[in-house]
Amino acid sequence: MKFSGFENIDAGVRSAILISVAASYFAFDLGFEFGAHGRVFFEKIFFVWSISFALLLIFVIIPKRVLPVPRSLWVATAIPTLWLLVGLANRAAPDEILVRHALTILGSLAVLVCFPYVMYVITSVIYPDFTRMNRTAPIFGILVVIGVMVLAGYLVGSHHYFFLTCEDFEIAGQHIPADCSQR
Repeated sequence: MKFSGFENIDAGVRSAILISVAASYFAFDLGFEFGAHGRVFFEKIFFVWSISFALLLIFVIIPKRVLPVPRSLWVATAIPTLWLLVGLANRAAPDEILVRHALTILGSLAVLVCFPYVMYVITSVIYPDFTRMNRTAPIFGILVVIGVMVLAGYLVGSHHYFFLTCEDFEIAGQHIPADCSQR
C-alpha cells in the first residue's frame, strides 16, 4: 500500500524535499528571533560556528590527496572561527569601533553566506544525487522554501503578541521581548 506516491520520485528531488523540510525549522527560528528581538542571538551563531569548525577540522585532518578542498570552502569554514576570535578581541577592547564593525560583518557573513555554502557541501556529501541533478528547479525550490520560512518566522516574530504571551516566552526560557502581550 502506498500512502504518498513519493517512492518513484527522482532521488535528487527526494533529497531536495528532505533538505527543504530539514532546513525549515532553523530558517523559521532565525527569522522569528530577528523579528521578535531585532537581532540573532549567540546560540545561532555558535550553531553555525560548530558545524563550520567541524568541517574545517576534517579538512585539516584528512590529507589533500584524499580530500581536495577548494579555497572558497576553506574561507567559508574559517569565517565563523574568525568571528569567534574577533569576539574575543572585542571583549579585550570593547570600545574599539573597528573591532565591533568586524564582528558585525563576520557574524553576518557567517550566517548569510558561509552557513548556506557549508550546508550545501554537507548535503552533497550526504545526498550526492542532489548535486548531480542537471536541473536547477529543485535547488531554486529549496532556496524559495528557506526564504519563505525566514520571512514567515520574521513576520510571526515581529507580531508575536498575536500568538504568544510574555508567559509563553518565560516558560520556554526565552528572552522576553519588550512588547510582549500580558494577556
